[in-house]
Amino acid sequence: MEEIKNKTEQSQNQQGGRKRRRRHRGGHGGNNQAQNQNAQNVQNAQNNQNGQNGQKPQKGQAPQNQNQGKQGGKNNNVKGNSQPQKGQQSPQAAQKQPQQQGQQGGKKNKNKQPQQSQNQQVQQKQNQQAQQKQKQVKQEENRKDTYLYTLDGNLYVNLTNKCSNGCDFCVRNERTSYYGNYLWLRNGDPTVEKVIAAANGFGDLTRFKEVVFCGFGEPTYKVAEMTALCDFFHEKGLKTRLNTNGQGNLINKRDITPELKGKIDFVNVSLNASCVEKYQPICRSQFGEAGFSGLVEFAKLCKRNGIDCRFSIVDCIGETEVEACKRLAQSVNIPLYVRSYITDS
Repeated sequence: MEEIKNKTEQSQNQQGGRKRRRRHRGGHGGNNQAQNQNAQNVQNAQNNQNGQNGQKPQKGQAPQNQNQGKQGGKNNNVKGNSQPQKGQQSPQAAQKQPQQQGQQGGKKNKNKQPQQSQNQQVQQKQNQQAQQKQKQVKQEENRKDTYLYTLDGNLYVNLTNKCSNGCDFCVRNERTSYYGNYLWLRNGDPTVEKVIAAANGFGDLTRFKEVVFCGFGEPTYKVAEMTALCDFFHEKGLKTRLNTNGQGNLINKRDITPELKGKIDFVNVSLNASCVEKYQPICRSQFGEAGFSGLVEFAKLCKRNGIDCRFSIVDCIGETEVEACKRLAQSVNIPLYVRSYITDS
């Protein structure tokens, strides 16, 4: 029995040894499997890296987890785009930048375009004004000088543009025309024949109330032509009137009032002020202070020669000055006419 027991124990010990050896072998087998697994993981990582770089796995290598590698590559790309390194721009930002620059360039072009359009409009307007001015100049060059014009039922005679005064309130100041009549003479003073020819162009002259020698100048500069024309108009049955600054004797250096007798039916002398101190600053006679005293004397000589005569003033000189002019006119026994200042013609 004891011998059988020993054999049985021996047999069990042998089996246990076998089991331990198998377990030992199994333990070594487990280590080899872990190493193989690690090698496989390294290979898979390389394959994934190759997949990201666009390379094929080496021959004999199993591309395990290929989809995971592709997805991992996509995720890595997304992360790389969403988190660029310092000093670098992401692809999205780099793509947006040209678009923004293009938009900004478009805005600049839009801003420049209205400015260019505005400059073109200004240039176009200037060209139109220049063309219009040239057209007016040509029209003035081609137009005939105006010797006669009508106003308020009267026929006016424009004999000259010369004047011995430079009055502030004169109707010709800064004007190219007077009630549509171009009275600036471009071809010199007219002759008696030219005025008569112009008068004949008006047809029946008896429709006018009177003929008035008044234009853009002082008519007494042309006293000879004026008296000759008086004879023509008298033959037509018209009365004649002279509007003058009263300096005809100073201009002609002689007393011309006897020459006017029987020729001029009525004389209107522009007084404009009550004394020389107030007359010269607004009328600026080329004869200085003698201009005012000369016109007063001229009116008195006209009356002495039997020519109807009056003084005239404009109402813009003020009420006080108007009253002073009335007193002056009464002192020399000559009527005074107060007329309205012509503001637009």
